[in-house]
Amino acid sequence: MSAARELRFAFVVDDYDAALRVFRDVFGLETIEELERQGGRGVIFRVPEATFELFDVTHGDLVDEIETGRPLGVRVRIAVRVDDLEEASAAVRAAGAQVVAAPVDTPWGDRNQRLDLPGAMQLTLFRAP
Repeated sequence: MSAARELRFAFVVDDYDAALRVFRDVFGLETIEELERQGGRGVIFRVPEATFELFDVTHGDLVDEIETGRPLGVRVRIAVRVDDLEEASAAVRAAGAQVVAAPVDTPWGDRNQRLDLPGAMQLTLFRAP
């Protein structure tokens, strides 16, 4: 077995500045490195405690149904645990995100809200019990 020492997830977005505002300014992720090469920009963030979720299509559709009322067919989504769902939602919306669905109470006890981030990325904000 080859043990993983680090996982990096790379997202290419259409609206880099909006995504940067959400992850750096709203969520306060620490910048490890800023990248600028041949006119392109990127950033590597240090992420606090994280989990990795892997779903089959059926379970992904179920989570969509719970959070939004319908399957969306979204293959990549970022979930961020927050202490104050309403405050976090307002801050993310102020940074340009659009609400996909109102907050819902999930069967597993969280309160979740789904949003679309600028640049074609979906985000679930959740408050754990």
